[in-house]
Amino acid sequence: MKRTKAFVVLAAVAALGLSACGGNSSNGGSGGSGGSTAKFNAALDTVYNPSDKKGGTVKLGQAGDWADSVDPGNTYYGYSWDFLRTYARTLVMFRSAPGKQGNELVPDMATSLGKSSDGGKTWTYTLRKGMKFEDGSEITSADVKYAVERSIDKGVLALGPAYFDAMLNWPAGYKGPYKQPNTNTDSAIETPDKYTVVFHLKSPFAGFDYLAQLPQTAPVPKAKDTGAKYKSHVVSSGPYMWKTYSPGKEYQLVRNPNWSASTDPNRKALPDGYDITLNMNPDDVDNQVIAGDIDADIQGTGVQPAALSKVLGDPTMKARADNPTLSRLWYTNMIPTVKPFDNIDCRKAVEYAMDRTSYSTSSARAAAASCWPRTIPSWRERSR
Repeated sequence: MKRTKAFVVLAAVAALGLSACGGNSSNGGSGGSGGSTAKFNAALDTVYNPSDKKGGTVKLGQAGDWADSVDPGNTYYGYSWDFLRTYARTLVMFRSAPGKQGNELVPDMATSLGKSSDGGKTWTYTLRKGMKFEDGSEITSADVKYAVERSIDKGVLALGPAYFDAMLNWPAGYKGPYKQPNTNTDSAIETPDKYTVVFHLKSPFAGFDYLAQLPQTAPVPKAKDTGAKYKSHVVSSGPYMWKTYSPGKEYQLVRNPNWSASTDPNRKALPDGYDITLNMNPDDVDNQVIAGDIDADIQGTGVQPAALSKVLGDPTMKARADNPTLSRLWYTNMIPTVKPFDNIDCRKAVEYAMDRTSYSTSSARAAAASCWPRTIPSWRERSR
């Protein structure tokens, strides 16, 4: 497999770019052209040097251990959600495309986006037929219902969002299937047949499709659920399944033989697998990307200061770099309950004395112009 390495300089926030696996191809798919000349920011709004060739292993690195969990019902970090799409499918998903196209919701396990009724309080999804877990068993509406039910138990799965817990019309006092396994929850989620999931909300919500794309709708077979230990072997519903789960050391994914491209319009599944080395030194991650030993930093928050000058100062390396803005804002906080910051005049003095330009430059980040990330469609720069 021929790899074209790409790495990223960050301005507001940036990510190391993962190149297409498989080398040049004139019939590759999502924009750009085969054999493209490397150029700074070439991959911001298009797929640079696309390819439809299959094969090879994508090698990724991470500084430190995994931030939260690989369990779809217990995760909240953006890069966890991105990686989860390789081994878990949800009812709907954001389109796998660069630039603004990536903000569009499209059906994933469902045949269409949700159909609302009852003034927006009821949402119905129909599953594609023929989808299977890694063991060959069929994915059904009961697996989706159980996945959402288990996710509301924050005593067991503490890290995921709580939208379903707050918005669905659960029975009074319901605490999830671990604590109340025989509770009838049809008031919140119905499964009238193997391929239909119906959600009942307490109040109308026009944006329910955005909840249906959350990892918590990834199906979980009840018989294989081990609660907090489920992360050690998440049963795959996507094109890849877990081979190695070694926290602090390594994650490995290989092809799921029971995934079928005919049931999945969103994933090409070109690589043969993914290898992630954990607990790397941050500078070592950058150096290995530059050297071509790994393909990307999976966290995607940008190169370290030590590599920044190296990348920007070398025209060849800069041409392999991108400077995207991602949905993340960094901030420095003065805790007002800690001396001397309990004195408002002291806090003001730090604000007035701070060299904002050098602070931004030294951290390779541009000053935010709003409390909202630029990637939010309704973002606009505040007036000064």
